[in-house]
Amino acid sequence: MKLKCPGCSKLLQVPDSAAGKTVKCPCGKQLRVPSPKGAAPTPAAARSAPASARPAAPVRRPQAAASPLGADAGLFDELTETDLAPVAVVAQPGMMPTASSGGGHNPYATSLDEGSNSASAGTGNYASQNQRALNYFLDGIFLPMFMGGGGVVLGLLAPLFLGREPNENQMAIFLVIAYTLFFGMFLIYYVAFEAIFGATIAKFMTGTRVVSVDGGKAGFGKILGRTLARMLPFEPISFLIGDKQVGWHDTLSGTRVIDIRKS
Repeated sequence: MKLKCPGCSKLLQVPDSAAGKTVKCPCGKQLRVPSPKGAAPTPAAARSAPASARPAAPVRRPQAAASPLGADAGLFDELTETDLAPVAVVAQPGMMPTASSGGGHNPYATSLDEGSNSASAGTGNYASQNQRALNYFLDGIFLPMFMGGGGVVLGLLAPLFLGREPNENQMAIFLVIAYTLFFGMFLIYYVAFEAIFGATIAKFMTGTRVVSVDGGKAGFGKILGRTLARMLPFEPISFLIGDKQVGWHDTLSGTRVIDIRKS
C-alpha cells in the first residue's frame, strides 16, 4: 500500500504485511501503518478489547456419519429409510394404482395398465375354440337373415331404378347400390352390435363378449378394425394355427373374446 510521510511529504510504498505496525521514513519520521478496512485487529488490540467485543470462536459441527448407501458426503447423507419409503399419492382421474413388481402400488400407472392385469383379460378367461367355432356358425346364420332386410329394400327399389327394360348402365348402378347396401348391413351387424353390446347375437347365446386386449371395453376403432379383418383371405382357419383361442381379426385389432361365465 502507499503511505504519505507527514514529515517530508514523500509517498512511501509500504508492504501489506506492515499493516498495524510502526515504520520509519528515510527522513527519520516514525509513522504507524493503518490497518485495512475490515482487517482483524492486532494481537495487542485484541487482548485489550473486552470479551463481549471479541468474535466468537467458530462452532465445529460434528462430521456427518457415513451414508449407509455408500455415497459420498452430500445431499443424500441426511436421507433416512423413512424418507425413502413409498409416498402416498392422491389418485387422479384416469390414474389407478396398480400392483408393481416390488409388491407395492405404482401411483402413476394408468387404468390401461390396470386393465392389462385384470382377470377378465387373462388367458384363462378366453373363449374356447369350440365356442369360437359355434359363434362363427351361428353368425353365419343370423347375418344372412339380417342382410335379408336389405334384400327386401332392394326389391322395393328395383322398379324405380331399372324400369321395365333396364339398360346396362342402369344395371351397373343397381349392382353398385346392392353391393354397398349389403356391405353396410355386414358392418352394421358386427360393428354396431359389438361396439354397443360387446357381442353379436351368436355371442349372446354362447355367453362370450368382445373386450380390448387389456381387459377393458373395446372402442369403436378396434371393433371396426376387427370387422374389416374378418374379410382377410383364409381368416377363419387362423384358429387352427398357433393360439387356437385367438384369430387374426383378434390379434390385428387388439381385441379378445372372453367367456363371461369364467370371469
